[in-house]
Amino acid sequence: MNNWYVITNVIGALGLVVLFIVALWMEGFTFKKISVKHIAALSMLCAVSAVLTGLSYKISEAIFGGFNIRLALGDWIIFLIGMLLGPLCGVIAGVCTDTLMTLLTPNSFGYHCGYMFCKSLLGLVGALVFVFRNRKYILAKVIVIYSIVFIFQSLVFNQIWMMSWKGNAAWLDLIGKLIKLPISLSIYTFLVYTSFIALQPILNKWSTHDVWCYRKSDNKEIKTNLNEKV
Repeated sequence: MNNWYVITNVIGALGLVVLFIVALWMEGFTFKKISVKHIAALSMLCAVSAVLTGLSYKISEAIFGGFNIRLALGDWIIFLIGMLLGPLCGVIAGVCTDTLMTLLTPNSFGYHCGYMFCKSLLGLVGALVFVFRNRKYILAKVIVIYSIVFIFQSLVFNQIWMMSWKGNAAWLDLIGKLIKLPISLSIYTFLVYTSFIALQPILNKWSTHDVWCYRKSDNKEIKTNLNEKV
């Protein structure tokens, strides 16, 4: 175990603590808004995310061979959780999904806390789509927010974590990742938005205080307005 592995794990762990504090601040420093219904939804969505990501990793490794180019076809679900259930659920989803991933598909290079940080960050920023009362331009907000975080995650953070076992050679994968980037973003943002639209009938049955994207209003009329604007 080299010093860089220890240092980057500590950085990832500290970053995760910061994400939890920010999420709690956005939720008013309370866990009371997380109900049994939230836990059930989180469990199901995290399981689906972990399985999809694990399968897509195996397929990517078979296609790209030695290049560390992976399609994480389940990570977009974590962003969606943040959109629907709020920042705290988004961060928790990142932690749970990464833990499941570690158990289901253990890596030969070992565990790294940095990847948990990246997944949790994706869940936190998903909540930014509905952080304000303005519910216009949802698709545009999804594209912009997801793209900014994903670019940093893929081209900066993941490269730093990879240096723990590949050294400076980790940066050689950037060329392949740059080619993959627009394709990945198109797929992920499309899945997030279409899934959000598809889940509208289910969300409309929940209380406005149970769903982050409705929580800013006590009037269920906001649901009708939201459905018209998406």
